[in-house]
Amino acid sequence: MPIFVLGILLGALSGGGTFHYTGDPQLSEAAGLIAAVATWLGLATILFFRPDD
Repeated sequence: MPIFVLGILLGALSGGGTFHYTGDPQLSEAAGLIAAVATWLGLATILFFRPDD
């Protein structure tokens, strides 16, 4: 659940920042979705492929 929330927060931050600077709602939506998915996939990859201690 924390990874999901982190992805939503980073996606919202990225989309909001993009909308603030460009004023384009479609571009900001795409940037937000890409940031959220990249966060989820990146953290899932780190958790999945972490070395065993």
